[in-house]
Amino acid sequence: MSSARRADAAFLIAILAGVLFIALLGPLGRRLEMVHANDFSGFWSGPRTVLVGGDPWDPTSYVDTAVELGTKKPDANVYDYMPWVLFALLPLAALPLEVAGWIWMILSMTLAVIALRALLRAFVPGRPLIHGALGLALFVGQPGFHAVVLGQWALLLMSASAAVVLAVRAGHTRRAAFAALAFLAKPQIFVWTALGLAIAAVFDVRYRRFVRYALVLGGAVVVCTWLAFPEWFPAWLADIPPRRTGRSAVLLSAFGQVLGTPGRVLAVAVILGGVALASRFVPGSDAWLAVWLALSSAGAIYSWSYDQVLLFVPLTIACGVLAAAGRERAMRTLALGGAVTLLIVSLAFYAIGVARHDETFSVAIPVAFFIAIVWSLWPYRRSTLIRERPAQQIQAA
Repeated sequence: MSSARRADAAFLIAILAGVLFIALLGPLGRRLEMVHANDFSGFWSGPRTVLVGGDPWDPTSYVDTAVELGTKKPDANVYDYMPWVLFALLPLAALPLEVAGWIWMILSMTLAVIALRALLRAFVPGRPLIHGALGLALFVGQPGFHAVVLGQWALLLMSASAAVVLAVRAGHTRRAAFAALAFLAKPQIFVWTALGLAIAAVFDVRYRRFVRYALVLGGAVVVCTWLAFPEWFPAWLADIPPRRTGRSAVLLSAFGQVLGTPGRVLAVAVILGGVALASRFVPGSDAWLAVWLALSSAGAIYSWSYDQVLLFVPLTIACGVLAAAGRERAMRTLALGGAVTLLIVSLAFYAIGVARHDETFSVAIPVAFFIAIVWSLWPYRRSTLIRERPAQQIQAA
């Protein structure tokens, strides 16, 4: 059996183990218990409110309407998300919550498996141990199964991030722009991703085309949906940012809890230091992508532990850089260390968070990933190592 087939088998076995873990050892049962109270029910309640004739950004009526629809009582007075998210979820909102929840879960898990498989094949092909370890961590790791239980966006956003990376590298910039629309669901997680891609656009024609298409497409979506609900922004701005930015698993919250206002200032300085380190890599290279995507999680404005699923993308890219440079041992150490962190360390931080009723300090996980990736790739910061399609093919894309 070839190494590629062994890698396929290892990945399939790991994914099946993860699915069985979800189905038989608690996460699925917990999700079914929470179907009317998990995060997905909150996503669903906004577009469902519109379908029944209400206004999800009316602070005088939204909470009562959501409760009448059978979801948990919202912890905000208006719908958490923007109108473009509401429009994207309208098809699911037309279905009963239980049916919509099943579709959301199956679609999220399926796309995450496809995305991770594509990343592994592109960056670290034919390595069964790595494929098996990361495949197992996808759903058995705390971020993955937590995202399933809560019905969160993380698996879909990881899939979109992987799709953008793979499509741009292959010269399919229009496809990448469509995938990047998913970033609009939670732009606070993709601040540094956006900056990294924008800087790369200055130096690399593929990224330039991608950014152009993404701006046009994303701008059209935002403008059209905003026009449909012109009054949404003042109500959203008055209620949601104050509720959501004060506490989450990000550096600003963690340092703020320990040191107060000086801690928040220190957190900003640390993030800017990360930006300075990321800027030392060659724009548009694989190493550049890995570092900036890791920074996006480590320096997010608002994030929780389930969002750490996105770390699979920079981790796999970084392993690809090391593999291409012939550093197999370093690649295995990084990959297996990342898998163990997601399987064990993330769970330990989550347990601490449950005990404290606050998982703020889980930010240590993405910060550790960023440090490990920068450390591992630092010798290649001036390398343009990247698997490119021939220029003529890129021109034709």
